[in-house]
This record gives sequence, C-alpha cells and structure tokens, in this order.
Amino acid sequence: SHWNPEAVSPTGVRGLMMLTQATMRQVGINKDRHDAQASIEGGSRYIASVRKRIPERIQEPDRTWMALAAYNVGYGHLEDARILAENDGADPDKWIDVKKYLPLLSQKKWYQQTRHGYARGREPVRYVENVRSYYDILVWITEKDQPPVRRTPALTVDAPAL
Repeated sequence: SHWNPEAVSPTGVRGLMMLTQATMRQVGINKDRHDAQASIEGGSRYIASVRKRIPERIQEPDRTWMALAAYNVGYGHLEDARILAENDGADPDKWIDVKKYLPLLSQKKWYQQTRHGYARGREPVRYVENVRSYYDILVWITEKDQPPVRRTPALTVDAPAL
C-alpha cells in the first residue's frame, strides 16, 4: 500500500494492510477496507491468526518470517513451498531454505506438484525481505543514540563447592 489507505492492487486487495473483503469478514471487521484504523486492526488480527497456524516447532525469527510470507501469499502456498523444500532435502522449518522454494510456485513444473497450485512466489519473498529491512532500520534508529552496553563475558569455569 506504501502507506496509502486508498490503495487497490491489481488482485483486488485494498487499504493500508492490503486485505481482501473475505479476510476482513473472517477477522470480524465489517468496515470499509479503506478505513485506515479498520484496515490496521484487520491486518493485525489476520497476521496473528496466520502466525498461530505456523507449527510451534518453528523457532524465531523463522516463525515470524514465514507468518509474513503466508500473510502475503496465503498459508496454503507457504505450506506448498515448505513441502517442496522438504522433498528436496532442505529444511522446511528454516526461512532461508523455504524462501528458495516459494518462487518455484510460479513455474508449472513445480506448482503442478502442489495442493494449492500457482502463486506469484517471488512476491512474498520480496515482501518479507522488505519488512526485514524496515525492521533493521527501526532497530538502528532506536539504538544509535543509546550509550554502548558494556558486556562482561560469562565465566565458563565452575566455582568450587563450599
């Protein structure tokens, strides 16, 4: 949306959080998707519901990156990419591996092997990388004016029992 509450994509998603009308209804928001507050609330409810579907064994930060990819492309397509990764010997629980398989969902050779079929798989990879870049910028801005933290290395020697 590029922060435009009136945004409309070629696929019909709308508003700040780029949601479908069905998704807005699914998360219990019955307002216009162009209403910025409703869109943000809908998007936050939707990402929370998607994140809950990610298997608990997937650790952070991979869990968040996969939830963001699923938010963008759909949970079923994320699962298709995870299955392709696993079938190819890659780790379906690691974003660094799964992101290599998402773009394959736009190639007939690969999407014919999946349950959910064709997807514009490069888009969720680009989306997650953009979010990660924004996050890194926010961390840098937040921490740049903070005094350096002096860390004392942890001792690895066991103290004698008294």
